[in-house]
Amino acid sequence: MTGLVSSLALPGRVAAPSAAAAVLPVPMALPPLRDLGAADGPRLSIALMDGGGRLQDRGAVAVLGWSAGDRLLITLVGTSVVIRRRADGVFVMPRKPYVTLPAAVRRGCGALAGSRLLLVADPVQDVLVVHPETAVQTMLRTFHTTLATAEEAS
Repeated sequence: MTGLVSSLALPGRVAAPSAAAAVLPVPMALPPLRDLGAADGPRLSIALMDGGGRLQDRGAVAVLGWSAGDRLLITLVGTSVVIRRRADGVFVMPRKPYVTLPAAVRRGCGALAGSRLLLVADPVQDVLVVHPETAVQTMLRTFHTTLATAEEAS
């Protein structure tokens, strides 16, 4: 019922987001991957996720320049997570510079406590893309298949 009330709020009144509204996917495409070798290119890292969904990597947050109180929009795109700093973000950066994935997002991307995740922090696009192990394995299988195909063709 709260979701219905929130969606029917009168103009000029702001309804507090319900827990269900906070986890609904927001259409947001993956940003194009810029040249990883460029001086201002994306920073790659592997982060361990704890039981509360906190990504144990302060470096990604530092590269992005995110700080306590910044609002974040967190959404799933396939099995990966796209996090952007946006004024309409539902989530807030805590005092300590760590990003935390909400439980519904963790379930959606298949990340469990102790999972290692590939982080792609792009300060130019002000975005953090989080790829779970299954997505990284899929990318590697595809890449290795192209290597094998190229070797067979030569």
